[in-house]
Amino acid sequence: MASRTIEVSCKALTKIQLHAAKYPHCGVNGVLLACKHSFAESKILNFVDAVPLFHQALQLTPMLEIALMNIDSYCSSHGLYIAGYYQAPKYLKKNNDSPGIFTCRIADKVKENFGESVLVMIDNLEIPNNKSLKFYERASDAKWKPRQSSVSFEDGSEDALQDFLDRNVHKDLVDFDNHLDDISLHWLNNDINQLIVMK
Repeated sequence: MASRTIEVSCKALTKIQLHAAKYPHCGVNGVLLACKHSFAESKILNFVDAVPLFHQALQLTPMLEIALMNIDSYCSSHGLYIAGYYQAPKYLKKNNDSPGIFTCRIADKVKENFGESVLVMIDNLEIPNNKSLKFYERASDAKWKPRQSSVSFEDGSEDALQDFLDRNVHKDLVDFDNHLDDISLHWLNNDINQLIVMK
């Protein structure tokens, strides 16, 4: 997949980094959603959205399965794929963004369902800019390795993200942990989506 074009929307970039910003003391994870139409027509892996999953027990498999079933159902009715997995490490320090064994297992599971999927690790020290996202792809030896080709980001994404952080929008972000605590809070984050559309 080294030659496959990857595009990241403002919505996807913003929600990933808001998730990490809301819980700087925790590891966080989530999935990236790609547009089926873009991939079918031009083979562009266009990440149009991100769904924040957890900030507490990232390795709690039953809750992960419930979350993925809900997200997959949403994707099926909206022309999307779960096409990537992201994770931010627990601690703010250099060289802390390499994927661990459990991270790779989840990324492998996503890849089973969509063969062109990627793994994204977040460098907490680089937030808020697109350099914080480190893309990995699974090589022929079944190991996840840094992706060499470029990734493009929607214009204005970094400015929008900085504005949201300045306005403390990250405090309103809902992940699946929040949703399980209070089902009136929805993991789609429609209020934040609307703010992004208005940018």
